[in-house]
Amino acid sequence: MSFSLFVGVGSSKSGAGKTTFIENFIKFIKKLYKEAFVVAIKCTKTSIYSSIITESSIINTEGKDTDRMKKAGADLVYWIKARDEDLHEIAKKLKEEILRFTQNDKKTNFVLIEGNSLVRAMLPDVIIFFKDRDEKSVKPSGEAVLKKADIVIDGNYSMEEIMREIDIMTQKKLIEKLLIEKSNNGKITCSEARKIAEELNVGYIEVGKMANELNIKIRKCELGCF
Repeated sequence: MSFSLFVGVGSSKSGAGKTTFIENFIKFIKKLYKEAFVVAIKCTKTSIYSSIITESSIINTEGKDTDRMKKAGADLVYWIKARDEDLHEIAKKLKEEILRFTQNDKKTNFVLIEGNSLVRAMLPDVIIFFKDRDEKSVKPSGEAVLKKADIVIDGNYSMEEIMREIDIMTQKKLIEKLLIEKSNNGKITCSEARKIAEELNVGYIEVGKMANELNIKIRKCELGCF
């Protein structure tokens, strides 16, 4: 099945290592999932105008963060220049465009978003936040991202451990996605719920837990699985 995992990367201040992390993460993903399609998005706030930039002559400018992402192995790189008032419209447009690229792929694809403002607007599946342990305060743009962060990094990190955490979250998102797709008026049959568990190679209990969280009732239970 196709699934696009959106991963947001925010930080307590500029220069916290977001771009370096994204570079290493892209390389790690490409090694682990050789067929994965990786999209990287860099967001810069502006007070003048908003634009979505994909032109290679700009993206591949030596020394730019977008060039580093492309060289790390990203298949598609966006540079977003956005005013605060335009962020939500840009986020919506980006998401729709990226999902069109990946909707027919029978694999997991990764969308990596750098920048607190766009992370807040796009509401990614997983949020990673870089917090400087020596800093007592977090800049205002990062406060909301930190509150929603799934993974907080305040020192050395292991890409393997981060990927394991992301895998767990991805599994939950896939279960949620399929339950919502296959349920009808808040209900799903036992056989359909079991098919979800078997398709994702997870225990029946995991599907049952997520159904409870989503208030989806499993009916016609045949084997007492849920």
